[in-house]
Amino acid sequence: MEFNAGWFNDHLASIGQDFLWRKASMCPCVNSNSGAAKHNCPLCNGKGRIWNDPVKTTAGMASEKVLRQWAQFGRFESGDAVLSVPENSPLYEAGQFDRVTMLNATDQFSLVLIRGQNDKINFPVQKVNRVYWIGSNGSSLVEGGVPIVDSNGQLSWFTGTPPIGTQYSVSGTRFSEYFVWDDMQGDRNHHYGSRLPRKLVVRRFDLFGR
Repeated sequence: MEFNAGWFNDHLASIGQDFLWRKASMCPCVNSNSGAAKHNCPLCNGKGRIWNDPVKTTAGMASEKVLRQWAQFGRFESGDAVLSVPENSPLYEAGQFDRVTMLNATDQFSLVLIRGQNDKINFPVQKVNRVYWIGSNGSSLVEGGVPIVDSNGQLSWFTGTPPIGTQYSVSGTRFSEYFVWDDMQGDRNHHYGSRLPRKLVVRRFDLFGR
């Protein structure tokens, strides 16, 4: 049987999903002895990695498993997925800790922020649907305006801004985001020199740095 890399590319292009790929590199703040990042680093926010601007690409989703769990600092979502990446995709060159965002998959989110202290969402947002907080009388809800979310996740309002220091709830939909955890080694991407599809194991970005 003769393998045809072009056929695989065309097949995955027709059934695959759209992704954003961001290449990872170590942040200069990382301690050369311990490997730990500075918790207050303005570049990586204590994660020890910084990521390039996103590149749009296509890959196949071979499997996915997501499980909501509770940890000391709140809920997070654990789960792994396996991507099948064609050789003509930029994602074929992905390495460990690179970020991949699924543009064809979204889920709901709801979190609490404090106005003026942490008006930032640390995951890719598709849409914010609602913002509200407890009124000054302590027994009613105040509906705020829907904010604009910039490319860094920072929130800003034209109208309906929560008062400074107010704890408020924000909810909406977000794109599913992962980081590359491992490369599933095998012979299929080395078949007589052909760059056949590559398997990547990716993990929910909620778990990065845990």
